[in-house]
Amino acid sequence: MVPRTTKPGRSFIGAWAYYGHDKRDAAQSERGEGLHTAARVDWCHVENMARVTDERAAIGLMIDTARLSRRCEKPVYAFSLAWHPEQQPDRGAMIEDARAALKVLGMEEYQTVLVAHNDTAHRHVHVIVNRVHPVTGKAINLYRDQEKLQAWALAYERERGKVYCRAREFNAVARQTAPKQASRPAPVRYVDNTLAECWTRSDGGRGFQAALAAKGWGLARGDRKEGVLMAVAPNGKAFAVLRELNRGLPKDQKITNAAFDRQTADLKREELPNVAQAQTREPERSEPNAPPDARGAFHAASQTLPTEEEAKKRQAEDAKRRERFEERAAQWRQGLFSRQLEARDALHLEHEHRRTVWANRIGNSFDRGRREANADIRAIEARQAQTGIKGWLYRVSGRAEAEREELDALRVRKHDLAREQNVAWEAMESGLRGEVAALRDWQEAELQQLERKLIQMWEQSWSWAQDRANENTRKPERERKADPSRGRGGRSRSRDYD
Repeated sequence: MVPRTTKPGRSFIGAWAYYGHDKRDAAQSERGEGLHTAARVDWCHVENMARVTDERAAIGLMIDTARLSRRCEKPVYAFSLAWHPEQQPDRGAMIEDARAALKVLGMEEYQTVLVAHNDTAHRHVHVIVNRVHPVTGKAINLYRDQEKLQAWALAYERERGKVYCRAREFNAVARQTAPKQASRPAPVRYVDNTLAECWTRSDGGRGFQAALAAKGWGLARGDRKEGVLMAVAPNGKAFAVLRELNRGLPKDQKITNAAFDRQTADLKREELPNVAQAQTREPERSEPNAPPDARGAFHAASQTLPTEEEAKKRQAEDAKRRERFEERAAQWRQGLFSRQLEARDALHLEHEHRRTVWANRIGNSFDRGRREANADIRAIEARQAQTGIKGWLYRVSGRAEAEREELDALRVRKHDLAREQNVAWEAMESGLRGEVAALRDWQEAELQQLERKLIQMWEQSWSWAQDRANENTRKPERERKADPSRGRGGRSRSRDYD
């Protein structure tokens, strides 16, 4: 028994489109087409739906029930149960095991649709559950759901006298015997915080390079992978920049490759030296009296902080500002993704409605014409197949020759109707594919616009912090006291991300 959980989702329609139908190939996914075949679906079963037994109607009921909770943004929960190939449970046994798994999660009263597939050598069933309770309207908390299901699966195999997954048994014993260290300190994120500090204070690839150069570090391209950006310390040790920046961070806070490439887009990596050349090159440090350029002004000023305590305080403030900004940016991205998902679901429902209307209004006329042609063809073929006196009279009267020509015309008409129906269907589908492509391009443009806006907002916020830092560190005490902008009524408030 192998249980596998998935992250909660937003769309029951999307879950049913995947679990209740066959998989799409790459070309169909690119065109945004859906599959209406369900050859891999062995059977379906509905739980806790009152008198509803149809799985499609159950999905609609789950959508209505999810609206009872205003706070639950992801009501769709799905997991699968897979048996060993040696085990061949029947439908009743699979349903009972799924009920037992739901009871372990505390979801035995929640609306559920079971979908069994037959596209693998082992028996398995997918369980689609509504996280919103149909009576209370509250969403269940699925904390440690995978751990609970693994413990239940281990007990399930032990009860049947054979444990197929030895690694799970070993992990369970290790968790029980491992000492609990509640007061254990959190692991240190970086051995050297230089990379994180320079990355936080930079607004692009060149700024990051200048900040590292001020500390005696250098940037280089990778030896084995030239697309990998490497940082070379003053002692000659090389680090992969993105890997070191993500070291120790939670999964949801890690910097993605796309975000890293976007921020370092102004850095020409092909002009950087390789690691060996950077290790033998003397570090380039700017002269103390040389005027800093526009990008390195704040970095040069940050090196002249009076004390180490103020530098640590500045670094902590910068980290907090970045963290607040990333939290707000994540909320904006999540809001945009939610709106885009709703738009895709709405377009999918509209397309399904159009296909249904087309089938009822246009497709039925073609089908009716083919049925009539087939009936006439069968009637003529039956008369031509007559024997005896009826057949002789039929041929002598000349009707056989006339109906032979009519039979050829009917077959041609049947072929023309099928061709015209295919042409009409393709014309309708091409328009739907164009709408899907237009929506995809529009949503991609929206995402790019949001990312540009976030970069601009962060640069503006950082520019304000830079001006304040330069003002506080460079002005003498008496000049700051005499500054009229710091008097009563001259205070200025800035926008921060909290």
